Amino acid sequence: MSSIRNAFDGYGDLNRPLFFASKYEVLCSKLELEVSMVVSKINMNKVLSLLNLEKNGFQLMLKNWHSDDASNAKMEKDFPDELLFTGIEVKGMIWITLYNKRLNVEFLYDGKDQALEQWVLKMNDLLRKSFGLTKKPTFSVLTKPNNCFSTEEVRTEKVVIDLDRHYNDDFRETFNRVERSIKAKESGLILLYGKPGTGKTTYIKSLISKHKKANFIFIQNEFVQSLLDPDFISFLLRQRNSVLVIEDAEKVITSRENANGRSVVSTILQLTDGLFSDYLNIKVICTFNTNLAKVDTALLRKGRMIAMYEFDKLELDKTNRLLAAINAKESYESLSLADIFNVKERSYAETKTRPIGF
Repeated sequence: MSSIRNAFDGYGDLNRPLFFASKYEVLCSKLELEVSMVVSKINMNKVLSLLNLEKNGFQLMLKNWHSDDASNAKMEKDFPDELLFTGIEVKGMIWITLYNKRLNVEFLYDGKDQALEQWVLKMNDLLRKSFGLTKKPTFSVLTKPNNCFSTEEVRTEKVVIDLDRHYNDDFRETFNRVERSIKAKESGLILLYGKPGTGKTTYIKSLISKHKKANFIFIQNEFVQSLLDPDFISFLLRQRNSVLVIEDAEKVITSRENANGRSVVSTILQLTDGLFSDYLNIKVICTFNTNLAKVDTALLRKGRMIAMYEFDKLELDKTNRLLAAINAKESYESLSLADIFNVKERSYAETKTRPIGF
């Protein structure tokens, strides 16, 4: 009994690896599964039915309940949202929790027991195939928790573009250059500019979807000045061969003559053609809507620039082919992708403002 008491921390939570060691006198190996799941009695019962732990030689040792405190709550909806099972003849524990819209199943077991390990792997695979989400493309977002640079993974929808239908013909050369650069270990700058709604962001999403092994790091506008931080270069030393993406990068690529003090342009120059560039192999993609004349000329130098392209409205024939594909009326002028795919939506920009009063 003392071993059980010693396994609880100061907050009353069970330290499961410590409890495992004291119960079985061996260190535990661990496999953990976490998936999104609605918190409900039905879903917990599905998990328990799938694992069928009693039949597989485990017994229930601990349970904590999920119970609604409302006066009109129904007792039949109460269910255990924390369960601990221990092996009867094997050295194993299974900890199951369902709250905060997450299912967590933790397998702790004696790693020397090969038969038990194979069963754990089988159960883990069964759970993820039954309850796991379909794998989606991911990219990283730059963060700075506790004043240290880090990244957080973000899932996004898969995007596949039709190059011939969605973009003008002159984009193909740029498309091919970018494709080659992402597959190669090289540094350089990619400038994508043009009016809003012409397909810049959709194109970047397609790159993320297609190049699953590439590490895309999205830098939000509030972190742009952080690129001047010396610690940022140290962070990049752990992110070699990555692709940095800076959207709405007007403030980043503007001429240094208009900047007060140090400019982020200097950091980009260092990453794309400086002493570190051959070692880091960092590519920087900047998208912006501003005129190219405002871009610092040092960024446009040959050898640094991988590709540069101005996105524009679709040519008239492509505009009408795409409109016909979505059963929309023919247009007499070139349209952007955003205008084409939202052609049936109301345009609030053209709505006249009604006078206030009577």
